[in-house]
Amino acid sequence: MSITLIWAMAQNGVIGRNNQLPWRLPADLKFFKAQTMGKTMIMGRKTWESMGSKPLPGRHSVVLTQDTSYRAEGADIVHTLEEALRYEKEGEELMVIGGAGVFRFFLPVADKLLVTRIDEDIEGDVFFPSLNWEDFDLVHEEQGIRDDKNPYDYRFLTYERRK
Repeated sequence: MSITLIWAMAQNGVIGRNNQLPWRLPADLKFFKAQTMGKTMIMGRKTWESMGSKPLPGRHSVVLTQDTSYRAEGADIVHTLEEALRYEKEGEELMVIGGAGVFRFFLPVADKLLVTRIDEDIEGDVFFPSLNWEDFDLVHEEQGIRDDKNPYDYRFLTYERRK
């Protein structure tokens, strides 16, 4: 069992603007789909709502919210980190997909980080929480291809927690 955080981030730490991704990067969406397919995804209420309040095909959605009356058709609802961790199953990877508050909850227990790093500053109103990068080792880096559809320089980075 392992806990993986997956997100895209501009070099200035921005991960969102107006409850949306502040960039268009189809290669990142393809990467996200490949990494999360068939897995359980934990997300906050705002992330769920930014996806149209419906589950992504082929994945199990779990929404973490403090609102005990919140309902999300097609997703399970949890209210604490402990409840969310019950979805962690032996031999399976639990994917934490945001937003900032949910990342903050899961950082202390994360085993792996999958980061799409956009190599420029982008305006936004949501930032990735403070992270001690020295707790993780970079184990893989792949340069993305800038083209007409992906108008940024970007990299796919994989970090694993130091033992």
